[in-house]
Amino acid sequence: MKSGLLKATDLCKSYASNGVQNHVLNMVNTEIYEGDFTVIMGSSGAGKSTLLYALSGMDLPTSGKVIYKGREINQLKEKEMAALRSQEFGFVFQQTHLVSNLTLMENVTVTGYQGKKRSSAEVRQRARELLTQMHVEQAADRLPCQVSGGEAQRAAIARALINEPGIIFADEPTGALNKRNTEEVLNLLTEIHQKGQSILMVTHDIRAAVRANRLLYLEDGKIIGEMPLPPYQKEEEKNRERQVDAWLTSNEW
Repeated sequence: MKSGLLKATDLCKSYASNGVQNHVLNMVNTEIYEGDFTVIMGSSGAGKSTLLYALSGMDLPTSGKVIYKGREINQLKEKEMAALRSQEFGFVFQQTHLVSNLTLMENVTVTGYQGKKRSSAEVRQRARELLTQMHVEQAADRLPCQVSGGEAQRAAIARALINEPGIIFADEPTGALNKRNTEEVLNLLTEIHQKGQSILMVTHDIRAAVRANRLLYLEDGKIIGEMPLPPYQKEEEKNRERQVDAWLTSNEW
């Protein structure tokens, strides 16, 4: 039986616009399991990123609960939430959000120092190992503006992994990349998942979605569909794409 890692109960998120309540998330109930690569899909405006931000504590829900490893995170104080995000959560976004005046190595190590799990020497060693694993060790001393978009995103993945997070939240991590860089980033995410890393990703790209072992479909702020997938194998990719495309079509994607 899979072990539950992150749970949403009756999760709602609303915004007021011109006196009208806009319900972006509407009573979402779901559980994310340890070791899974879960992907959230849905049409534009369905609430995918809003759900990701609510589950990660980056945004507070209007009502409902988010429970991570038994802790109701939306009840934590700001300092406690900041500590949880830095020590237990890793983040990868469409834009890398690397600090422009820091090298790739420095971007990774700064996050490691904030985690307070290792000595400075240990943080630097792990950063070097991660940058090597992400195939950007040759660019470690360059600034973000001096590397390609793919290299910057791979450095951002290293940054997300530096504190050995319980889960990585990824919001359209390949959305700004070309085909070659998309493939490289997806290969790396697949590799770290196969080593046991839990990942929750939002994407609109079927090529990215087929790397998951579980798909959730969001429509009008509600999860209306779920699809399990066997472990990813490259030789089965085209068949998986057809299966996912058919499932999306059945959900009127």
